[in-house]
Amino acid sequence: MKVKLFSVLAEKIGPTIELDLPQVFKSSDVLDQIKEKHPDYKDVLNQSLVAVNEEYTNEEDISLDSVDEIAIIPPVSGG
Repeated sequence: MKVKLFSVLAEKIGPTIELDLPQVFKSSDVLDQIKEKHPDYKDVLNQSLVAVNEEYTNEEDISLDSVDEIAIIPPVSGG
């Protein structure tokens, strides 16, 4: 499954990352797989939100069949 990245994650890792998600997964599974591939960004990922089909997720089960898009939204600082 292709996952979109934004902000500092997109700048450092790239605009997307390919993950091998199980048929039923949680948002933490998405973040954990990215942390495994890019451990240097663990702190940013720990503060990031996961959006599925343009809606933020909690820790509910998500069926891969119902997913069109997954995005990781890191914290944004204002000024």
